[in-house]
Amino acid sequence: MKSPLNIEIIENNGGGHNDLLFEIPKLIGQQKFDTYYFALAIEPKHGIAEIKNAVARLIDSWNKKQAELKNGQVIYLPIDFSDQYTGCLRVEKKNDLTLSYGFSRREGWRGDPMNPVDYFESITDFNSINEKSITVNQLEFEKCLTEIIEKLKSK
Repeated sequence: MKSPLNIEIIENNGGGHNDLLFEIPKLIGQQKFDTYYFALAIEPKHGIAEIKNAVARLIDSWNKKQAELKNGQVIYLPIDFSDQYTGCLRVEKKNDLTLSYGFSRREGWRGDPMNPVDYFESITDFNSINEKSITVNQLEFEKCLTEIIEKLKSK
């Protein structure tokens, strides 16, 4: 079965720009986001492995938060930390998980990109980018996130 979510960090000599590849195949095609705020949070950094570990910490925080979800609860998982907004997944538990992708006007610099505990339940201005959503099994989503963490930490 194809993974419901893909995240990869590439080396592109872009100074932390367009180096985080993000895709939800059945929801949004591949997007290129920045790791700039991850790099700032771990300064001084010495290489791509540290950025990958920082992004792995974000995905681990997602995994812990989604595991606590109760039916009817909604959380927001930030991934695109930009100066004027944050791109995020909206996750609603209805037995399974319903995922949609969009953004909040909350600036990326206003939170900890590796542990955004102040973000998960505080977004009130979510805007979906395409009005689409997909449903995934919660255990499948957890397994997917765990695999992404392991992949990011392995290199």
